Amino acid sequence: MTVSIGDVITASQYNALKDGVNKWFGDIYSGNTPSSSKSQNSYGWGGSNVSAVATGSIITAEQSNHLINRINLGVTQTGASSSITKVITGNIILATKHNEIESKSAVIDAARLTAADTTTTSGGSSDSQSRGSWNTAVSVTATATFASYAEARYFFNSGGQLRFSFDNTGTSNDALAWDDLWTADDMGTLIFSYNDIAQTGSRAGNVTSGSGFYELTTSPTEIYNINLDESPYTENDFRLSVSRNSSGTSIYFTFTMNNDDPQAEEVDGNTTIYLDKRTADNKSASDPSVNFSIDGPSTFSAGSWSGS
Repeated sequence: MTVSIGDVITASQYNALKDGVNKWFGDIYSGNTPSSSKSQNSYGWGGSNVSAVATGSIITAEQSNHLINRINLGVTQTGASSSITKVITGNIILATKHNEIESKSAVIDAARLTAADTTTTSGGSSDSQSRGSWNTAVSVTATATFASYAEARYFFNSGGQLRFSFDNTGTSNDALAWDDLWTADDMGTLIFSYNDIAQTGSRAGNVTSGSGFYELTTSPTEIYNINLDESPYTENDFRLSVSRNSSGTSIYFTFTMNNDDPQAEEVDGNTTIYLDKRTADNKSASDPSVNFSIDGPSTFSAGSWSGS
C-alpha cells in the first residue's frame, strides 16, 4: 500500500507491507498439503515472520528495520534489485522509505523461486551407487525425503536443486557409448527443481514441460528421456520417471537404461549414479537480528540397481 509523501504511515499500511514480506520470506501457508494450490504452496522460504503492529501505535525504526533486513536478505538470496539502507533509531520514517520497501518486496516476490548462489553452493555429494557389468536393461531409484512437507516447500521455493549424474568405467563399445551420453556434450547432469527437470548437457533430451516438484503425483510419470546416441536407435533409451508419497515428503526418481543394442554387447565396468543436493548459503542480518537458512532433504540416497 503506497503512502503519499507527507502522509503519516499507519499501522494498517505497515501491516499490509509486512504481510507481503512474510508471504515470500516466512510462511503464511505452513499448514498446506500437496493438494493445496501451487499458487499458495510456491510461497515461503520458512524464515521468521514479522509481527503486526497494533492500531494507533507509532511505527518505530526497529519495526521498519525488521522489514528492511528481510528485504536485504531477499536481495542477496535472489540477486534481484539492490539493498536498502536501514532507518537510524530516532529518525522519522519517511513515506519514501516505506514505498521503497514495498517496491523491493514486489521485485523479490517475482524472483523468489530462484537462488543467486545455488549453482556455486552445494550440500555435498549425498550418495552414490554403483553396479557391475550389464547387458539388456537396468534401473535404479533415488529417494529424497524431507522432514516435513513445509521443509520440502522451503527447499524448492528458495531455488533448491536435486542433481543427478552418471558415469561408466568400462571399455566395451556400449560402455563407452553410455559414458559418452553422460558428458557435457550430451546429457550431462540432470537438475530437478520446483519448476522442471533440466539438463546441463548440450544435446537436448525430451523434457516434459512443467514437471517440477509441484506437478508430482503418487503415480510414477516419465518426465525425461534421451536416446543413447544421436542415431535413431529408439530402443536405446535413458528414462526418468518421478513420483512422490501422499504427504509430499518423499520424492522417488527411477532411472532406466535400455541397452537393446543390435551388437548385443555387454556394458562392462561399473555404472554409477551420483546424487547432489544444492541449496543457497545461510544468511543473517543484525540490529535487529534475523537469520535465513534452508535445510535440504534429511535423506537423499540411491537404492540398489536392478536388471541384467
